[in-house]
Amino acid sequence: MQFGSDLGITEQDIQKISPQITFITSNADIEAIALVSNEGYQIAFSALPHYQVDGDQFCGLASALLMTGRSTIQQLFQEDLQEVIVRAEDGYIVITNAGRLVIVCAGTIIDTLMKSVKVMRVAARNIMKIFENR
Repeated sequence: MQFGSDLGITEQDIQKISPQITFITSNADIEAIALVSNEGYQIAFSALPHYQVDGDQFCGLASALLMTGRSTIQQLFQEDLQEVIVRAEDGYIVITNAGRLVIVCAGTIIDTLMKSVKVMRVAARNIMKIFENR
């Protein structure tokens, strides 16, 4: 079975998505990144060696935050969730809606949080375009 084929993601889709992930990792100060399905299925995960986190756990926690955020935004504003930002004193997690997929990033440099958010938004828009006619 081809990677991601159970989600309807083709090899051509992966080739189109890959530059967007590279764009994020090249332009955002993050320690971990994941690409997950809307249901929380891990498609890709990468972290710096010193960032001690399990990919399945990272994606599972992101999925829980995503589902909670989605239901909250839908109830309050009757809109689709665009992103979730969870910030602590020494780190953050950003979950960005990319249409059929979700981008999840974690970082520890608070001063560059908004730069990372902007980079993720650009990549998310580009990933949405890949799947817009399906």
